[in-house]
Amino acid sequence: MRTSRTDMLLAVLVLCLAVLSTFATSFPARPAPRTINFRDNFSSGKLDTWQLPFPEDWVVKQEGPLHYLHMLRSREPLVPRRPQQFALLKGITVGSFTLETRVRREGRSMLIVFNYVDTLHFYYTHLSVDPGAKVDVHNGIFMVDGAPRRRIAGLEAAPALPDANWHKVRVQRDVTSGWIMVFMDDDPQPRFSVIDSTFKCGQVGVGSFDETGDFTDFELSSDDAGCQP
Repeated sequence: MRTSRTDMLLAVLVLCLAVLSTFATSFPARPAPRTINFRDNFSSGKLDTWQLPFPEDWVVKQEGPLHYLHMLRSREPLVPRRPQQFALLKGITVGSFTLETRVRREGRSMLIVFNYVDTLHFYYTHLSVDPGAKVDVHNGIFMVDGAPRRRIAGLEAAPALPDANWHKVRVQRDVTSGWIMVFMDDDPQPRFSVIDSTFKCGQVGVGSFDETGDFTDFELSSDDAGCQP
């Protein structure tokens, strides 16, 4: 009788282990997040770390000791209306992050893309000479979610790029709280801010909606790299 009971317990144990093994196979473990600190001042003259929608539209230029990424031309927005002309950092996805760069517009605006999942799902911050109260689709934080881009912050904010000089921009994203904050130059307070948790992971990039301009001193830091969108 004892032997039969022992055999039964062993059979139950084997069955449980088989079920657990099947469950683990069906739901593979998520990759552990890692820390990254990426910098590019474009002094190498190479763009092999960047995913370019139209490689012929992007070049590295130089002014004295300064090297910078220059957009030669803009491209028509896609339908539903959303930007497409931006260079994404290749092979790197992040959830929470801090992104800093310097930007100089040639027209009236530039943008930074983040938590980019695909061409129909991402955030971007539009940096413009026009306040949102004047041009509703300029100067703020916007979201593309399977439909035309829509504003989620910054309607009453002062212009992020009031002139055609170089300006420093910092985008901070915390996916746990949902905060998105965009700082300009050395301002202690964010120019734009919002809490939104629609997209929690994706690529980051720089570009413009339908104009051209320049970027340099790009830095990305994150303890949440390698996430799956």
